[in-house]
Amino acid sequence: MTTLRLSGLTRFFDGTLAVDNIDLDVAHGEFLTLLGPSGCGKTTTLRMVAGFIMPDRGDIWFGDRRMTEVPPHKRNTAMVFQSYALFPHMSVADNVGFGLKMRKVDPAECGRRIAEALEIVGLTSLEKRRPGQLSGGQQQRVALARAIVTRPDVLLFDEPLSNLDAKLREKVRHEIRDLQTRLGITAIYVTHDQDEALVMSDRIVVMNKGRIEQIGAPGDIYRRPKTAFVADFLGLANIVEGTTEGGGRVATPFGTLRIADAGDVGAGQVRICWRPEDMKLSAGAQDNRITGIARQVIFRGHITELRLEVNGHPLRVQVDSDHQIREGDTLTFGLAADRIRVLA
Repeated sequence: MTTLRLSGLTRFFDGTLAVDNIDLDVAHGEFLTLLGPSGCGKTTTLRMVAGFIMPDRGDIWFGDRRMTEVPPHKRNTAMVFQSYALFPHMSVADNVGFGLKMRKVDPAECGRRIAEALEIVGLTSLEKRRPGQLSGGQQQRVALARAIVTRPDVLLFDEPLSNLDAKLREKVRHEIRDLQTRLGITAIYVTHDQDEALVMSDRIVVMNKGRIEQIGAPGDIYRRPKTAFVADFLGLANIVEGTTEGGGRVATPFGTLRIADAGDVGAGQVRICWRPEDMKLSAGAQDNRITGIARQVIFRGHITELRLEVNGHPLRVQVDSDHQIREGDTLTFGLAADRIRVLA
């Protein structure tokens, strides 16, 4: 069942097109992430769903209800902001219950739902504290409790983890995903962090210059990017220009490579890509073999990243850190044909 539908959604700011004719369906209980660089239109799209910004064209539907001109306070949505937006003079409990108070919920029911929300996010013992007495992660959970206590149809997240350090960010994103799954709430999450998008999402919407570049499950988008922008933005990629030779073969600066999706290859110039980890060191019977010189060796913990020079051209490669590689080593890699994607 579709919870949210965007149809032809368009928005201009001072004559500049910020969101360009977006069509999107979000299923009930789905965790959907809008991913893209700053200025791509993801936050504008989120704010139109919330009602903070009106579209210039297009429609917003919650189920069978058209919500395009409905003001924010009459849409059953809740937003978790990047800045938390907590009231510093209020206790945790009062912050969580603020939305209920504005809705004039019965005080007894209000108290019960506040207690329930605080228990869900693990903050029951901190209900009397003020935001200034909490850590960043605890403040984020207060903001989350405040959002879920109103029982929204759609829960909106506007880069909510940007102010947290790396370890805490990883912990809280798992907490958010677990909570959303447990409650079955439809969620739209805005971020420019590709790791967050891959870990948290049922589907990812990659946006660029106000348009949707690609929609799909995290693994599908990562392994089968349709455009150079998606391949480059979501993870690392070697993007290579080549010329088709027929029979699923493409001539490139790194040699002639065989590709598996030959049906997608037209005659003439073509652009292909593969991930750095797809190149396997000392691989025997691989479809393609590429030999080059390690010009830079970068240790990154569980992996080692290489800047490989092949026929005077650079390639990015990632291998297991157990391999002992030094700068200047000549190395041969295997690259499977089904790991190479043809880009639009």
